[in-house]
Amino acid sequence: MRTVVMYFLAVCCLTQVGCLSYREMVNFQDGADLGKMGGVKIPVISDLTLRPDDMVAVTLYSYNQEEAVRFNIFSNQSQVQLSAQSSQSATLAEPLGYRVDSKGSIEMPVIGRVYVAGLTLEQLRDSVHAKVAATGYLKDLSVQVRFLSFRITILGEVNNPGTYTVPTQRINVLEALGLAKDATLYSRRDNILVVREQGGRREYGRIDLKSKALFESPFYYLQPNDVVYVEPHRSKVLSAPDPVSRYLGIVLGLATLATLLSTL
Repeated sequence: MRTVVMYFLAVCCLTQVGCLSYREMVNFQDGADLGKMGGVKIPVISDLTLRPDDMVAVTLYSYNQEEAVRFNIFSNQSQVQLSAQSSQSATLAEPLGYRVDSKGSIEMPVIGRVYVAGLTLEQLRDSVHAKVAATGYLKDLSVQVRFLSFRITILGEVNNPGTYTVPTQRINVLEALGLAKDATLYSRRDNILVVREQGGRREYGRIDLKSKALFESPFYYLQPNDVVYVEPHRSKVLSAPDPVSRYLGIVLGLATLATLLSTL
């Protein structure tokens, strides 16, 4: 019996590094009744408003696209192509974005400065439409706007860390992890850090993917420039290329095994 116990201890020491339990890898462990709760009201998320240093794309279209080109800005290469090709090419060129200056304005061709600070994308579209329509140059005018500076950074134990540009005005932490190809098996799913800067303050939030309470967290929905850090699990740290942490379990296991063999 003593031999069996010592052998078991030796195996445990040899295999302790990198071991994860099933519960450590499963999300929403206390949410088995989520499907039985019925619908849950989603909180109203305010539309994003423009601030200094934001980037926004404003593109004008019209039946007379040759005139509409005058109201758009393009890269130098696109501008050369537009001057050399037909007006049909103008609809295919990709306009550049405008950076909101420190005074809260953007500078557009023909109509000049447009104050945009505090405006939503819909309000910006209506403002530009009114200014361009007042010039009388374009008929059947269409204005499209896009927010270009909604970026989030995802770091740590994910399969594809990096900085991502979000094409919509709202994204939650689960969708963000989807962009990064999900957290790895060696991630701390119960202690994900979100770093947020807004209003001259830096805030920190923790999210637990194992709990259904994450849906009620103020950090569930991400904001522009948020940083999401997925902490590595202790087993990943123990398996790091450090002589002490990497070989301690192996040495203990071999010592126990040697003691076992010497008693046989």
